[in-house]
Amino acid sequence: MFNRSFILMVILVAAAISASAQDLVGTWQTGGMSMMADRNTVTGATTPSNGNTQKYVFGADGKFAFTGYMQSTQYGCTTALFNDKQGKYTVEGSQITLIPAKNFWRQTNSCSPASNKERNYTLERETYDISAKTDEYGKSFICLANAKGETCYRKEK
Repeated sequence: MFNRSFILMVILVAAAISASAQDLVGTWQTGGMSMMADRNTVTGATTPSNGNTQKYVFGADGKFAFTGYMQSTQYGCTTALFNDKQGKYTVEGSQITLIPAKNFWRQTNSCSPASNKERNYTLERETYDISAKTDEYGKSFICLANAKGETCYRKEK
């Protein structure tokens, strides 16, 4: 009797974990963009908008891809940061662990090209508390939280 109950409990827990991992499959994105632009009164040129975007794609095969981009323009100089991270993920209970196989970074500055950098960054595991939420319009989003803070991502179609 104990063995059957134990096995049934293990199957139910595994199904619950699998279902939560299945709910994660898809594309999740967050970001924003400034509608303000600076105009150079001498040349008439406008500066690019300030903004950022972060996107996760979680596959049913346990693989993930992350793309992050941030751009800021001040005094006519544009600084941009780009991150391309890929690897595998696991979900256990309410936590997700990202196991990167690639973590590429690029930093550019239009006024100081000599400071531009590209590098393959560390491949350290990252663990987040994950929670699913629904906004007032019925749209799904997930929030990833760790000691550095929390970021929420909307599900894309």
